[in-house]
Amino acid sequence: MSKALKLSILAFVIVLLGIMLSHGVVVPRFVWEPKLNSVRNQYPDQRIDVKRVVLALSLKPQLIISEIEIDDPTRKENLQLALIRLGMNAFESIKQGRIQVESLSVKGLAVQAEKEADCTQINLDCTPVLPVALAARAWQSTQVANPGFFTPNLNLKKLELEQAQFTVRNTAAQQEINGKIEQLKFQLGSNSTENQFNLGWRLGIKTPQENNQLYLAMNAQTEAGAMREIILKKLKIDLDGQWNGFPWTGSAEQDFLALRILQANNGEGAPFIKLNGDNLRTYIRRDDLPETHQAAFSAQQFEGGLPAQDWSMNKAEWTYTHEDAQAWTFNMNYTASESLLELQPETIQGSEGIPAEAQVRELNCEAGETKIREDKPYWAWQEGWFRVLNDHPAENSSLVLCPIQTGIP
Repeated sequence: MSKALKLSILAFVIVLLGIMLSHGVVVPRFVWEPKLNSVRNQYPDQRIDVKRVVLALSLKPQLIISEIEIDDPTRKENLQLALIRLGMNAFESIKQGRIQVESLSVKGLAVQAEKEADCTQINLDCTPVLPVALAARAWQSTQVANPGFFTPNLNLKKLELEQAQFTVRNTAAQQEINGKIEQLKFQLGSNSTENQFNLGWRLGIKTPQENNQLYLAMNAQTEAGAMREIILKKLKIDLDGQWNGFPWTGSAEQDFLALRILQANNGEGAPFIKLNGDNLRTYIRRDDLPETHQAAFSAQQFEGGLPAQDWSMNKAEWTYTHEDAQAWTFNMNYTASESLLELQPETIQGSEGIPAEAQVRELNCEAGETKIREDKPYWAWQEGWFRVLNDHPAENSSLVLCPIQTGIP
């Protein structure tokens, strides 16, 4: 065999090997199973299975984990994932000395949960824990004191979630909550025409008495901010469905919305989302002829955070119609630790709203345990609409703003 032929064969083998690696090769189970067993040992009450791991090598390496199942008999929850794909940037990883994860794709997520709580409404007791726990574990794996090269750093520029189904049942009460994310796409890169955020989400609650259904659609243009925040421009939200026996239509628009992930306790606590935005406009309508209930809310500027963070809004306006039309303009501060909402009067040019009276209200106060201003009414969401009531509302109110006594006259 000539030397030239040997070199040709070697080159062919190298090219073939490169093609195979770039398209992905199955990682032998003995390589990654010790890590899986380590995770299993941390959660002995759960059954955790993974069927296959595939690695594709290139300047944009990909790690694909398929057929994941987590079963928690204690919580009566089961989570199955068809596929998770992690995309990395090889050049940036070498430059930063740490693996840089830039894309995440999740396909075929199915969550089943059995609860004993009253699931006629959406609440934390009827929320599956496993998806949140799985996300928290992934986040914690990136938060180490002295990260090495193989400690991943989440620098997501692309996120995709396809066909995610969440089902929560209270069998004894014949209640079922179904949530389905048909598609979630988020992309943030150098090409502004491809930068986008899209979401389609369906929610349903079935009981012997009702069959509630809602559909939510969101879309926006995305952009990276100077402080590593995510900026959504021209955000639009549409809502449509049947809830509590009434047909609903809603919409929201936002010119500018910035989101930033921070951590409490000087970067050592739980993560939360910080938000600030300009020119928020929302509208909701309940179509139950012969009456039509309509409400609108807007704010020129706002700042806050989720979950359970303080909020402030400037030049806000609230309008709703039913019985007597009401319209107020105000500035607002919400203190999450005390559940207190402070309103201050504000005049908005071009608005017909009346500057609201200065006042402080407590969110969902307990009757008889709060110093109430007797000269002011309660504001409540009751029987499917906004109500102004002279007395503390009945238990079927899901939201109550109580007028309380403070130093404000």
